[in-house]
Amino acid sequence: MNKIDSKIIECIQQGENDPVLDYLYEHTLKKVRRYVLQNNGSLEEASDIFQDAVVIFFNQVKQNKFNQQYGIDGFIFSVSRNLWIDKVRRDKRIQNKDLSLIESEVSDNSDHLGDLITKEKSSAMRLVFERLDEKCQKILRFSIFEKLSMREISEKMGYASENVAKTNNYRCKQYLQKLVNEDKNLLNLLKH
Repeated sequence: MNKIDSKIIECIQQGENDPVLDYLYEHTLKKVRRYVLQNNGSLEEASDIFQDAVVIFFNQVKQNKFNQQYGIDGFIFSVSRNLWIDKVRRDKRIQNKDLSLIESEVSDNSDHLGDLITKEKSSAMRLVFERLDEKCQKILRFSIFEKLSMREISEKMGYASENVAKTNNYRCKQYLQKLVNEDKNLLNLLKH
């Protein structure tokens, strides 16, 4: 393992994430972008895939599961490539879904029962959302409801860079998803 990789792992273990994120966004993101763009993706999709890979990398390091004989750039690129391949496969399955099923789902939502279920889902999601800490609630309100850019969120939250805002936004979304997945009643409600 080279000195830079060792320093990155040390910083993550000490909770010094900002310099690590700045380095990864400056050096590793380019490779991921190039790969995704060459494989019919967009810059936004490349950034999303990269963020997912960075979060996986951080989790691996924090749980002492990262195999240090692999280079960090190579690891993040490999994870990104696998995530992109999975996304392309998933998107193909969605596109191949029978149009009549989609139409029936849309028409079902227009009836009174559908409206009632939608209100129940919203109420349940609000309760789960309130279980997030205040910082996550703010970030998600800014990104989801107010549709603010990561630059604007970074300024409002007082973060050092857009990259920090992106990572925190992603972590909060992941945590919200975890809370939803742990709530079996809500999960069943959202599936119907």
